[in-house]
Amino acid sequence: MPDFDQGGTARQWVRTFMGPTIGWIDLPAVNPVDIIAAGTYAIAPDTTLVRVNVAGAVTIVLPSALNPNVPAVTVPGPYAQSPLTIMDIGGNAQANPITINPASGAENIMGQSSIQITSNYGAYTLKPNNAQAGWTNVS
Repeated sequence: MPDFDQGGTARQWVRTFMGPTIGWIDLPAVNPVDIIAAGTYAIAPDTTLVRVNVAGAVTIVLPSALNPNVPAVTVPGPYAQSPLTIMDIGGNAQANPITINPASGAENIMGQSSIQITSNYGAYTLKPNNAQAGWTNVS
């Protein structure tokens, strides 16, 4: 992946047709975030991949899985519901679990208030689900 803006993170976008009313929008295809220090991280809605390489406590706060209070014509991006993969690439999750929290107490992850990656090199691929007010596990 080329890093055209020289910002250190290569990102890929895909143009998607959302129907005749909304038209074409740009959605994230590969937008990675690398976490290399312990702490709490709020993930942006356009992120599709979180790579954790930390021998310390990491908490990830997901973006909201709920549709916005405006119609898709006004703000189409959140309605596309792009999946998000969170993975332990450093092999540290067994000793330092990666905690994943929803954006608010009104949301859930697979019906739970939070989940953890507890196996080395483990990962979750989650997809926002407005009907269930939270995130569901894709794999």
